[in-house]
Amino acid sequence: MKRYLLILITCAASFLKAQEIKKEIDVKQATVFLQGAKVFGTTSLNLQKGINKVKIINLPNNLDENTYKINLEKNTTLLSITPQNNFLKADELSDGERKLETERKKLQRQIDLLNIQIKNLTGEQNIINANVKVSTNDKSTPQEQLVKLTDFYRKRMLEIDNQVFSLNEQQEVLNENMAKLSNQSAEEQTHKNSNRKELLLEIFADNDTNLNLGISYIVSDAGWVPSYDLRAESVKKPLEMVYKGKIYQRTGQDWKNVKLFVSTYRPSSQQDRPVLSPLYVAEYTPYNPQIEMASYKLKKETSAVNSYQIREEAAVKPGQIPVATVSDNQMNVIYELNYNQTILSQEKEQYVILDKKRVDATYKYHTVPKINNQVFLMAFIKNWQHLNLITGEAHIYFEDNYIGKTMMSSNYVKDEFPISLGADERITVKRIKLEDKTSEKSMNSNKWENESYQISIRNNKKESIELEILDQVPVSENSKISVKAVDTGDGSFDEKTGSILWNKKIISGGSEKIVFSYEVKYPKEMRIQYYNR
Repeated sequence: MKRYLLILITCAASFLKAQEIKKEIDVKQATVFLQGAKVFGTTSLNLQKGINKVKIINLPNNLDENTYKINLEKNTTLLSITPQNNFLKADELSDGERKLETERKKLQRQIDLLNIQIKNLTGEQNIINANVKVSTNDKSTPQEQLVKLTDFYRKRMLEIDNQVFSLNEQQEVLNENMAKLSNQSAEEQTHKNSNRKELLLEIFADNDTNLNLGISYIVSDAGWVPSYDLRAESVKKPLEMVYKGKIYQRTGQDWKNVKLFVSTYRPSSQQDRPVLSPLYVAEYTPYNPQIEMASYKLKKETSAVNSYQIREEAAVKPGQIPVATVSDNQMNVIYELNYNQTILSQEKEQYVILDKKRVDATYKYHTVPKINNQVFLMAFIKNWQHLNLITGEAHIYFEDNYIGKTMMSSNYVKDEFPISLGADERITVKRIKLEDKTSEKSMNSNKWENESYQISIRNNKKESIELEILDQVPVSENSKISVKAVDTGDGSFDEKTGSILWNKKIISGGSEKIVFSYEVKYPKEMRIQYYNR
Protein backbone atom coordinates (compact mmCIF):
# COMPACT_ATOMS: atom_id res chain seq x y z
CA MET A 1 0.00 0.00 0.00
CA LYS A 2 2.83 2.35 0.85
CA ARG A 3 4.49 1.62 -2.52
CA TYR A 4 1.40 2.62 -4.51
CA LEU A 5 0.95 5.76 -2.37
CA LEU A 6 4.57 6.67 -3.14
CA ILE A 7 3.92 6.06 -6.82
CA LEU A 8 0.92 8.41 -6.82
CA ILE A 9 2.87 11.16 -5.05
CA THR A 10 5.81 10.81 -7.42
CA CYS A 11 3.45 10.77 -10.39
CA ALA A 12 1.83 13.99 -9.30
CA ALA A 13 5.22 15.64 -8.93
CA SER A 14 6.64 14.48 -12.22
CA PHE A 15 3.51 14.43 -14.42
CA LEU A 16 4.14 17.91 -15.85
CA LYS A 17 7.73 17.14 -16.88
CA ALA A 18 6.96 13.71 -18.38
CA GLN A 19 7.94 13.48 -22.02
CA GLU A 20 6.17 11.33 -24.59
CA ILE A 21 8.37 8.65 -26.14
CA LYS A 22 7.39 7.39 -29.61
CA LYS A 23 8.47 3.89 -30.57
CA GLU A 24 7.75 1.17 -33.12
CA ILE A 25 7.97 -2.46 -32.13
CA ASP A 26 10.25 -4.97 -33.80
CA VAL A 27 8.30 -8.18 -34.45
CA LYS A 28 10.16 -11.14 -32.98
CA GLN A 29 7.62 -13.95 -33.00
CA ALA A 30 4.32 -14.83 -34.68
CA THR A 31 1.88 -17.68 -34.09
CA VAL A 32 -0.34 -18.10 -37.13
CA PHE A 33 -3.77 -19.65 -36.56
CA LEU A 34 -6.12 -21.04 -39.19
CA GLN A 35 -7.74 -17.62 -38.94
CA GLY A 36 -5.83 -14.80 -37.30
CA ALA A 37 -2.37 -14.60 -35.75
CA LYS A 38 -0.74 -13.73 -32.44
CA VAL A 39 2.17 -11.31 -32.85
CA PHE A 40 4.87 -10.58 -30.30
CA GLY A 41 7.31 -7.69 -30.63
CA THR A 42 9.76 -5.71 -28.52
CA THR A 43 11.24 -2.25 -28.31
CA SER A 44 13.85 -0.67 -26.02
CA LEU A 45 13.02 2.36 -23.89
CA ASN A 46 15.09 4.79 -21.85
CA LEU A 47 12.86 5.67 -18.90
CA GLN A 48 13.32 8.43 -16.38
CA LYS A 49 12.52 8.01 -12.74
CA GLY A 50 8.82 8.58 -12.22
CA ILE A 51 6.05 8.56 -14.79
CA ASN A 52 6.80 8.08 -18.48
CA LYS A 53 4.43 8.42 -21.43
CA VAL A 54 5.19 5.92 -24.19
CA LYS A 55 3.36 5.86 -27.52
CA ILE A 56 3.71 2.69 -29.58
CA ILE A 57 2.94 3.70 -33.17
CA ASN A 58 2.25 2.00 -36.51
CA LEU A 59 0.47 -0.99 -35.04
CA PRO A 60 -1.76 -3.08 -37.37
CA ASN A 61 -5.15 -1.53 -38.04
CA ASN A 62 -7.08 -4.77 -37.61
CA LEU A 63 -5.67 -5.91 -34.31
CA ASP A 64 -8.04 -6.90 -31.52
CA GLU A 65 -7.69 -4.29 -28.77
CA ASN A 66 -8.92 -6.82 -26.20
CA THR A 67 -5.84 -9.00 -26.74
CA TYR A 68 -3.04 -6.61 -25.76
CA LYS A 69 -0.49 -8.05 -23.36
CA ILE A 70 2.36 -5.87 -22.05
CA ASN A 71 5.55 -7.39 -20.64
CA LEU A 72 7.54 -5.15 -18.29
CA GLU A 73 10.73 -5.72 -16.36
CA LYS A 74 11.34 -5.33 -12.64
CA ASN A 75 11.18 -1.93 -10.94
CA THR A 76 8.56 -0.68 -13.42
CA THR A 77 4.78 -0.52 -13.15
CA LEU A 78 2.20 -0.13 -15.90
CA LEU A 79 -0.22 2.58 -14.79
CA SER A 80 -2.53 2.78 -17.82
CA ILE A 81 -2.98 1.56 -21.38
CA THR A 82 -5.03 3.49 -23.95
CA PRO A 83 -5.59 2.23 -27.51
CA GLN A 84 -6.15 4.99 -30.07
CA ASN A 85 -6.09 5.80 -33.78
CA ASN A 86 -3.97 8.43 -35.51
CA PHE A 87 -6.34 9.83 -38.15
CA LEU A 88 -3.94 12.69 -38.95
CA LYS A 89 -1.08 10.44 -40.02
CA ALA A 90 0.24 11.40 -43.43
CA ASP A 91 1.03 8.60 -45.84
CA GLU A 92 4.75 8.99 -46.46
CA LEU A 93 6.36 7.54 -49.56
CA SER A 94 8.86 4.75 -49.09
CA ASP A 95 12.25 4.82 -50.82
CA GLY A 96 10.99 2.41 -53.43
CA GLU A 97 7.90 4.51 -54.05
CA ARG A 98 9.99 7.68 -54.43
CA LYS A 99 12.17 6.05 -57.08
CA LEU A 100 9.11 4.77 -58.94
CA GLU A 101 7.42 8.16 -58.75
CA THR A 102 10.53 9.89 -60.15
CA GLU A 103 10.70 7.41 -63.02
CA ARG A 104 6.96 7.79 -63.65
CA LYS A 105 7.25 11.57 -63.93
CA LYS A 106 10.18 11.19 -66.33
CA LEU A 107 8.21 8.83 -68.58
CA GLN A 108 5.10 10.99 -68.41
CA ARG A 109 7.14 14.03 -69.53
CA GLN A 110 8.45 12.12 -72.55
CA ILE A 111 4.91 10.97 -73.42
CA ASP A 112 3.60 14.54 -73.14
CA LEU A 113 6.37 15.83 -75.44
CA LEU A 114 5.52 13.17 -78.03
CA ASN A 115 1.85 14.13 -77.84
CA ILE A 116 2.78 17.78 -78.52
CA GLN A 117 4.79 16.79 -81.61
CA ILE A 118 2.00 14.54 -82.90
CA LYS A 119 -0.53 17.32 -82.30
CA ASN A 120 1.53 19.86 -84.24
CA LEU A 121 2.16 17.52 -87.16
CA THR A 122 -1.53 16.61 -87.31
CA GLY A 123 -2.39 20.33 -87.30
CA GLU A 124 0.04 20.94 -90.15
CA GLN A 125 -1.65 18.18 -92.14
CA ASN A 126 -5.02 19.79 -91.59
CA ILE A 127 -3.74 23.19 -92.81
CA ILE A 128 -2.17 21.64 -95.94
CA ASN A 129 -5.36 19.75 -96.72
CA ALA A 130 -7.42 22.92 -96.37
CA ASN A 131 -5.08 24.93 -98.66
CA VAL A 132 -5.00 22.19 -101.32
CA LYS A 133 -8.79 22.06 -101.32
CA VAL A 134 -9.04 25.84 -101.81
CA SER A 135 -6.41 25.87 -104.59
CA THR A 136 -7.94 22.99 -106.56
CA ASN A 137 -11.38 24.56 -106.38
CA ASP A 138 -10.04 27.95 -107.56
CA LYS A 139 -10.20 27.87 -111.38
CA SER A 140 -7.87 30.87 -111.66
CA THR A 141 -4.94 28.95 -110.18
CA PRO A 142 -2.33 28.26 -112.93
CA GLN A 143 -1.77 24.64 -113.94
CA GLU A 144 1.96 24.89 -113.25
CA GLN A 145 1.26 26.08 -109.69
CA LEU A 146 -1.15 23.20 -109.10
CA VAL A 147 1.53 20.72 -110.22
CA LYS A 148 4.05 22.19 -107.77
CA LEU A 149 1.42 22.22 -105.01
CA THR A 150 0.58 18.58 -105.64
CA ASP A 151 4.24 17.61 -105.58
CA PHE A 152 4.72 19.51 -102.30
CA TYR A 153 1.60 17.88 -100.87
CA ARG A 154 2.83 14.37 -101.68
CA LYS A 155 6.30 14.84 -100.26
CA ARG A 156 5.31 16.79 -97.14
CA MET A 157 2.38 14.53 -96.23
CA LEU A 158 4.63 11.48 -96.58
CA GLU A 159 7.19 13.10 -94.27
CA ILE A 160 4.49 13.92 -91.70
CA ASP A 161 2.99 10.41 -91.84
CA ASN A 162 6.44 8.87 -91.33
CA GLN A 163 7.18 11.17 -88.40
CA VAL A 164 3.78 10.49 -86.77
CA PHE A 165 4.26 6.74 -87.27
CA SER A 166 7.69 6.89 -85.60
CA LEU A 167 6.35 9.02 -82.75
CA ASN A 168 3.47 6.58 -82.16
CA GLU A 169 5.97 3.71 -81.97
CA GLN A 170 8.00 5.60 -79.36
CA GLN A 171 4.83 6.42 -77.45
CA GLU A 172 3.79 2.74 -77.44
CA VAL A 173 7.11 1.74 -75.87
CA LEU A 174 6.76 4.48 -73.25
CA ASN A 175 3.20 3.38 -72.46
CA GLU A 176 4.40 -0.19 -71.95
CA ASN A 177 7.09 1.04 -69.56
CA MET A 178 4.49 3.14 -67.77
CA ALA A 179 2.27 0.07 -67.33
CA LYS A 180 5.21 -1.86 -65.86
CA LEU A 181 5.84 0.99 -63.43
CA SER A 182 2.19 0.96 -62.39
CA ASN A 183 2.35 -2.77 -61.69
CA GLN A 184 5.56 -2.36 -59.72
CA SER A 185 4.00 0.52 -57.81
CA ALA A 186 1.04 -1.69 -56.90
CA GLU A 187 3.51 -4.35 -55.72
CA GLU A 188 5.31 -1.73 -53.63
CA GLN A 189 2.02 -0.75 -52.02
CA THR A 190 1.65 -4.25 -50.59
CA HIS A 191 4.77 -3.68 -48.49
CA LYS A 192 3.75 -0.22 -47.36
CA ASN A 193 2.97 0.29 -43.70
CA SER A 194 -0.17 2.41 -43.62
CA ASN A 195 -1.14 1.40 -40.08
CA ARG A 196 -2.66 4.07 -37.86
CA LYS A 197 -3.25 2.10 -34.66
CA GLU A 198 -1.39 3.40 -31.62
CA LEU A 199 -1.04 2.41 -28.00
CA LEU A 200 -0.49 5.03 -25.29
CA LEU A 201 1.19 3.66 -22.16
CA GLU A 202 1.93 5.28 -18.83
CA ILE A 203 4.82 3.52 -17.10
CA PHE A 204 6.21 4.29 -13.66
CA ALA A 205 9.93 3.62 -13.14
CA ASP A 206 11.55 3.46 -9.71
CA ASN A 207 14.81 4.74 -11.19
CA ASP A 208 16.27 5.86 -14.48
CA THR A 209 16.45 2.66 -16.48
CA ASN A 210 16.73 1.09 -19.88
CA LEU A 211 13.70 -1.13 -20.43
CA ASN A 212 13.05 -3.88 -22.96
CA LEU A 213 9.28 -3.64 -23.51
CA GLY A 214 7.37 -6.61 -24.94
CA ILE A 215 3.89 -6.40 -26.54
CA SER A 216 1.68 -9.16 -27.93
CA TYR A 217 -1.67 -8.90 -29.68
CA ILE A 218 -3.92 -10.80 -32.09
CA VAL A 219 -4.60 -9.63 -35.65
CA SER A 220 -7.44 -10.82 -37.88
CA ASP A 221 -6.02 -10.28 -41.38
CA ALA A 222 -3.57 -13.17 -41.23
CA GLY A 223 -3.79 -16.96 -41.16
CA TRP A 224 -2.87 -20.11 -43.05
CA VAL A 225 -4.41 -22.76 -45.29
CA PRO A 226 -3.25 -26.39 -44.98
CA SER A 227 -2.17 -28.34 -48.05
CA TYR A 228 -0.27 -31.54 -48.74
CA ASP A 229 2.08 -33.21 -51.18
CA LEU A 230 1.59 -36.96 -51.47
CA ARG A 231 4.46 -38.79 -53.17
CA ALA A 232 4.71 -42.49 -53.97
CA GLU A 233 7.87 -43.85 -55.62
CA SER A 234 6.41 -47.30 -56.22
CA VAL A 235 3.80 -49.69 -54.89
CA LYS A 236 6.52 -51.38 -52.82
CA LYS A 237 7.48 -48.31 -50.79
CA PRO A 238 5.69 -46.21 -48.16
CA LEU A 239 3.86 -43.04 -49.12
CA GLU A 240 5.61 -39.75 -48.34
CA MET A 241 3.30 -37.08 -46.97
CA VAL A 242 4.53 -33.48 -46.85
CA TYR A 243 2.55 -31.04 -44.73
CA LYS A 244 2.56 -27.48 -46.06
CA GLY A 245 1.13 -24.24 -44.76
CA LYS A 246 0.08 -21.50 -47.16
CA ILE A 247 0.52 -18.45 -44.94
CA TYR A 248 -0.97 -15.06 -45.64
CA GLN A 249 -0.67 -11.82 -43.71
CA ARG A 250 -1.92 -8.41 -44.76
CA THR A 251 -1.41 -6.55 -41.51
CA GLY A 252 0.72 -3.78 -43.03
CA GLN A 253 3.56 -4.89 -40.74
CA ASP A 254 6.36 -7.06 -42.14
CA TRP A 255 7.51 -10.02 -40.08
CA LYS A 256 11.24 -10.15 -40.77
CA ASN A 257 13.38 -13.00 -39.49
CA VAL A 258 10.82 -14.02 -36.87
CA LYS A 259 10.31 -17.16 -34.85
CA LEU A 260 7.26 -18.70 -36.49
CA PHE A 261 4.66 -21.02 -35.02
CA VAL A 262 1.79 -22.49 -37.04
CA SER A 263 -1.23 -23.59 -35.04
CA THR A 264 -4.35 -25.57 -35.98
CA TYR A 265 -6.35 -23.44 -33.54
CA ARG A 266 -9.09 -21.15 -34.87
CA PRO A 267 -9.80 -18.28 -32.42
CA SER A 268 -13.34 -16.99 -32.35
CA SER A 269 -15.08 -14.22 -30.50
CA GLN A 270 -18.04 -16.57 -29.97
CA GLN A 271 -16.89 -19.34 -27.65
CA ASP A 272 -20.20 -20.22 -25.97
CA ARG A 273 -20.93 -23.95 -25.94
CA PRO A 274 -24.02 -25.08 -27.87
CA VAL A 275 -27.17 -25.43 -25.75
CA LEU A 276 -29.81 -27.98 -26.73
CA SER A 277 -33.34 -27.21 -25.55
CA PRO A 278 -36.20 -29.76 -25.38
CA LEU A 279 -38.15 -30.23 -28.64
CA TYR A 280 -41.93 -30.22 -28.36
CA VAL A 281 -44.67 -31.13 -30.80
CA ALA A 282 -48.26 -29.97 -30.62
CA GLU A 283 -51.30 -29.37 -32.76
CA TYR A 284 -51.02 -26.22 -34.83
CA THR A 285 -53.05 -23.28 -33.55
CA PRO A 286 -53.33 -19.71 -34.85
CA TYR A 287 -51.05 -17.09 -33.31
CA ASN A 288 -51.97 -16.19 -29.73
CA PRO A 289 -49.78 -13.69 -27.78
CA GLN A 290 -50.50 -15.43 -24.45
CA ILE A 291 -49.38 -18.81 -25.81
CA GLU A 292 -46.19 -17.25 -27.22
CA MET A 293 -45.36 -15.69 -23.83
CA ALA A 294 -45.88 -19.04 -22.07
CA SER A 295 -43.59 -20.74 -24.61
CA TYR A 296 -40.90 -18.11 -24.02
CA LYS A 297 -40.98 -18.68 -20.23
CA LEU A 298 -40.77 -22.44 -20.73
CA LYS A 299 -37.65 -22.13 -22.87
CA LYS A 300 -35.89 -20.01 -20.24
CA GLU A 301 -36.52 -22.65 -17.59
CA THR A 302 -35.08 -25.58 -19.57
CA SER A 303 -31.69 -27.01 -18.68
CA ALA A 304 -28.67 -27.21 -20.97
CA VAL A 305 -27.22 -30.33 -22.55
CA ASN A 306 -23.61 -30.48 -23.59
CA SER A 307 -20.98 -33.00 -24.56
CA TYR A 308 -17.37 -32.86 -25.60
CA GLN A 309 -14.77 -35.13 -26.97
CA ILE A 310 -11.06 -35.22 -26.22
CA ARG A 311 -8.97 -35.78 -29.34
CA GLU A 312 -6.61 -38.74 -29.31
CA GLU A 313 -2.90 -37.91 -29.34
CA ALA A 314 -1.05 -38.47 -32.60
CA ALA A 315 1.72 -41.01 -32.81
CA VAL A 316 4.90 -40.17 -34.71
CA LYS A 317 6.94 -43.09 -35.94
CA PRO A 318 10.54 -43.40 -34.73
CA GLY A 319 13.16 -42.30 -37.21
CA GLN A 320 10.98 -39.63 -38.82
CA ILE A 321 12.67 -36.23 -38.75
CA PRO A 322 10.09 -33.42 -38.84
CA VAL A 323 10.80 -30.10 -40.50
CA ALA A 324 9.19 -28.41 -37.51
CA THR A 325 8.89 -29.36 -33.86
CA VAL A 326 5.36 -30.70 -33.40
CA SER A 327 3.43 -30.22 -30.16
CA ASP A 328 0.12 -32.07 -29.95
CA ASN A 329 -1.86 -30.19 -27.32
CA GLN A 330 -5.32 -30.81 -25.89
CA MET A 331 -7.18 -28.68 -28.44
CA ASN A 332 -4.71 -27.99 -31.23
CA VAL A 333 -1.43 -28.92 -32.87
CA ILE A 334 1.41 -26.40 -32.98
CA TYR A 335 4.29 -26.55 -35.47
CA GLU A 336 7.37 -24.66 -34.33
CA LEU A 337 9.54 -24.03 -37.37
CA ASN A 338 13.19 -24.78 -36.77
CA TYR A 339 14.43 -21.73 -38.70
CA ASN A 340 13.39 -18.11 -38.55
CA GLN A 341 11.08 -16.95 -41.34
CA THR A 342 10.33 -13.70 -43.14
CA ILE A 343 6.63 -13.24 -43.92
CA LEU A 344 5.97 -9.94 -45.68
CA SER A 345 2.68 -8.09 -45.55
CA GLN A 346 1.39 -8.62 -49.07
CA GLU A 347 -1.45 -10.08 -51.12
CA LYS A 348 0.59 -13.14 -52.09
CA GLU A 349 0.73 -16.24 -49.92
CA GLN A 350 3.96 -17.87 -48.81
CA TYR A 351 4.44 -21.62 -48.36
CA VAL A 352 6.29 -23.14 -45.44
CA ILE A 353 7.01 -26.83 -44.90
CA LEU A 354 5.59 -27.99 -41.58
CA ASP A 355 6.25 -31.72 -41.45
CA LYS A 356 7.21 -34.81 -43.42
CA LYS A 357 6.08 -38.34 -42.73
CA ARG A 358 6.53 -41.74 -44.35
CA VAL A 359 3.19 -43.47 -44.10
CA ASP A 360 2.52 -47.17 -44.56
CA ALA A 361 0.01 -47.69 -47.36
CA THR A 362 -1.65 -50.62 -49.07
CA TYR A 363 -1.64 -50.30 -52.86
CA LYS A 364 -4.42 -51.83 -54.90
CA TYR A 365 -6.07 -51.28 -58.26
CA HIS A 366 -9.71 -50.28 -58.31
CA THR A 367 -12.35 -50.04 -61.04
CA VAL A 368 -16.07 -49.31 -61.31
CA PRO A 369 -16.81 -50.37 -64.90
CA LYS A 370 -20.48 -49.42 -64.69
CA ILE A 371 -19.36 -45.77 -64.55
CA ASN A 372 -15.88 -45.79 -66.09
CA ASN A 373 -13.76 -48.48 -67.78
CA GLN A 374 -10.52 -47.01 -66.43
CA VAL A 375 -8.55 -48.78 -63.70
CA PHE A 376 -7.15 -46.59 -60.94
CA LEU A 377 -4.18 -47.30 -58.72
CA MET A 378 -5.24 -46.59 -55.13
CA ALA A 379 -3.20 -46.08 -51.96
CA PHE A 380 -5.06 -46.90 -48.75
CA ILE A 381 -3.58 -45.20 -45.68
CA LYS A 382 -4.06 -47.05 -42.42
CA ASN A 383 -4.40 -45.36 -39.03
CA TRP A 384 -4.72 -42.01 -40.77
CA GLN A 385 -6.54 -40.61 -37.72
CA HIS A 386 -3.12 -40.25 -36.03
CA LEU A 387 -1.64 -38.04 -38.76
CA ASN A 388 -2.97 -34.67 -37.51
CA LEU A 389 -4.78 -34.09 -40.79
CA ILE A 390 -6.78 -30.93 -41.39
CA THR A 391 -9.06 -30.65 -44.38
CA GLY A 392 -7.05 -29.27 -47.28
CA GLU A 393 -5.98 -29.72 -50.88
CA ALA A 394 -3.40 -32.37 -51.72
CA HIS A 395 -1.14 -32.63 -54.78
CA ILE A 396 -0.44 -36.21 -55.81
CA TYR A 397 2.81 -37.48 -57.37
CA PHE A 398 3.61 -41.03 -58.47
CA GLU A 399 6.97 -42.11 -59.88
CA ASP A 400 7.98 -38.43 -60.16
CA ASN A 401 4.90 -37.69 -62.28
CA TYR A 402 2.29 -35.17 -61.24
CA ILE A 403 -1.06 -36.97 -61.12
CA GLY A 404 -3.49 -34.29 -59.99
CA LYS A 405 -5.29 -33.00 -56.92
CA THR A 406 -7.53 -34.46 -54.25
CA MET A 407 -8.98 -33.32 -50.94
CA MET A 408 -7.71 -34.62 -47.62
CA SER A 409 -10.76 -34.48 -45.38
CA SER A 410 -10.47 -34.75 -41.62
CA ASN A 411 -14.17 -35.69 -41.56
CA TYR A 412 -13.60 -39.06 -43.25
CA VAL A 413 -14.98 -41.86 -41.05
CA LYS A 414 -13.60 -45.13 -42.46
CA ASP A 415 -10.50 -46.91 -41.14
CA GLU A 416 -8.49 -46.61 -44.37
CA PHE A 417 -8.13 -43.35 -46.24
CA PRO A 418 -8.25 -43.88 -50.05
CA ILE A 419 -6.06 -41.83 -52.39
CA SER A 420 -6.22 -42.16 -56.15
CA LEU A 421 -2.81 -42.25 -57.85
CA GLY A 422 -4.22 -42.08 -61.38
CA ALA A 423 -5.43 -44.43 -64.12
CA ASP A 424 -3.28 -47.22 -65.56
CA GLU A 425 -4.01 -47.69 -69.26
CA ARG A 426 -2.25 -51.08 -69.31
CA ILE A 427 -5.18 -52.73 -67.55
CA THR A 428 -8.33 -52.99 -69.67
CA VAL A 429 -11.85 -53.53 -68.40
CA LYS A 430 -15.07 -53.96 -70.35
CA ARG A 431 -18.61 -54.37 -69.05
CA ILE A 432 -21.40 -55.67 -71.33
CA LYS A 433 -25.02 -56.62 -70.82
CA LEU A 434 -25.78 -60.24 -71.70
CA GLU A 435 -28.82 -61.01 -73.76
CA ASP A 436 -31.30 -63.13 -71.88
CA LYS A 437 -34.41 -64.50 -73.59
CA THR A 438 -36.09 -64.86 -70.22
CA SER A 439 -35.41 -61.27 -69.19
CA GLU A 440 -39.14 -60.55 -69.12
CA LYS A 441 -41.86 -63.07 -68.25
CA SER A 442 -45.39 -62.73 -66.97
CA MET A 443 -47.06 -65.00 -64.48
CA ASN A 444 -50.31 -64.32 -62.69
CA SER A 445 -50.31 -60.68 -61.49
CA ASN A 446 -46.50 -60.24 -61.25
CA LYS A 447 -43.72 -59.48 -63.69
CA TRP A 448 -40.08 -60.56 -63.56
CA GLU A 449 -37.10 -58.84 -65.17
CA ASN A 450 -33.74 -60.56 -65.26
CA GLU A 451 -30.55 -58.58 -65.88
CA SER A 452 -27.18 -60.24 -66.52
CA TYR A 453 -23.78 -58.59 -67.02
CA GLN A 454 -20.28 -59.71 -67.87
CA ILE A 455 -17.10 -57.89 -66.82
CA SER A 456 -13.91 -58.76 -68.72
CA ILE A 457 -10.47 -57.78 -67.38
CA ARG A 458 -7.01 -58.14 -68.91
CA ASN A 459 -3.68 -57.33 -67.28
CA ASN A 460 -1.13 -56.10 -69.85
CA LYS A 461 1.46 -55.14 -67.23
CA LYS A 462 4.76 -56.95 -66.62
CA GLU A 463 3.79 -57.87 -63.08
CA SER A 464 0.80 -59.34 -61.30
CA ILE A 465 -1.80 -56.99 -59.89
CA GLU A 466 -4.41 -57.02 -57.15
CA LEU A 467 -7.63 -55.54 -58.48
CA GLU A 468 -10.92 -54.80 -56.78
CA ILE A 469 -13.98 -54.49 -59.00
CA LEU A 470 -17.11 -52.77 -57.76
CA ASP A 471 -20.59 -53.10 -59.24
CA GLN A 472 -24.13 -53.19 -57.94
CA VAL A 473 -27.67 -54.52 -58.07
CA PRO A 474 -30.70 -52.31 -57.37
CA VAL A 475 -32.06 -51.80 -53.88
CA SER A 476 -35.83 -51.68 -53.46
CA GLU A 477 -37.49 -49.04 -51.29
CA ASN A 478 -40.99 -50.26 -52.14
CA SER A 479 -42.53 -53.32 -50.49
CA LYS A 480 -44.25 -54.25 -53.76
CA ILE A 481 -40.89 -54.46 -55.55
CA SER A 482 -38.47 -57.22 -54.65
CA VAL A 483 -34.90 -57.60 -55.88
CA LYS A 484 -32.94 -60.85 -55.73
CA ALA A 485 -29.25 -61.27 -56.47
CA VAL A 486 -29.37 -64.45 -58.57
CA ASP A 487 -25.63 -64.78 -59.18
CA THR A 488 -22.96 -62.62 -57.53
CA GLY A 489 -20.04 -64.29 -59.26
CA ASP A 490 -18.45 -65.18 -55.89
CA GLY A 491 -18.29 -61.50 -55.00
CA SER A 492 -18.91 -59.94 -51.59
CA PHE A 493 -22.54 -58.77 -51.62
CA ASP A 494 -23.92 -56.02 -49.36
CA GLU A 495 -27.69 -56.27 -49.20
CA LYS A 496 -28.12 -52.81 -47.67
CA THR A 497 -26.32 -50.93 -50.44
CA GLY A 498 -26.64 -53.49 -53.25
CA SER A 499 -22.89 -53.33 -53.92
CA ILE A 500 -20.85 -56.33 -55.07
CA LEU A 501 -17.08 -56.26 -54.53
CA TRP A 502 -14.65 -58.68 -56.18
CA ASN A 503 -10.98 -58.94 -55.26
CA LYS A 504 -8.94 -60.57 -57.99
CA LYS A 505 -5.23 -61.30 -58.38
CA ILE A 506 -4.39 -61.31 -62.09
CA ILE A 507 -1.01 -62.45 -63.36
CA SER A 508 0.95 -60.60 -66.04
CA GLY A 509 -0.78 -61.10 -69.37
CA GLY A 510 -3.69 -62.82 -67.61
CA SER A 511 -7.41 -62.19 -67.97
CA GLU A 512 -10.53 -62.67 -65.89
CA LYS A 513 -14.28 -62.75 -66.52
CA ILE A 514 -17.01 -62.05 -63.99
CA VAL A 515 -20.69 -62.72 -64.60
CA PHE A 516 -23.43 -61.57 -62.26
CA SER A 517 -27.20 -61.29 -62.50
CA TYR A 518 -30.22 -60.16 -60.54
CA GLU A 519 -33.97 -60.44 -60.76
CA VAL A 520 -36.61 -57.76 -60.13
CA LYS A 521 -40.20 -58.74 -59.29
CA TYR A 522 -43.09 -56.25 -59.21
CA PRO A 523 -46.84 -56.02 -59.97
CA LYS A 524 -47.72 -56.40 -63.63
CA GLU A 525 -49.53 -53.06 -63.89
CA MET A 526 -46.65 -51.14 -62.24
CA ARG A 527 -43.99 -49.17 -64.11
CA ILE A 528 -40.57 -49.04 -62.45
CA GLN A 529 -37.58 -46.75 -62.75
CA TYR A 530 -33.98 -46.83 -61.56
CA TYR A 531 -32.32 -43.84 -59.87
CA ASN A 532 -29.26 -42.88 -57.85
CA ARG A 533 -29.03 -40.55 -54.90
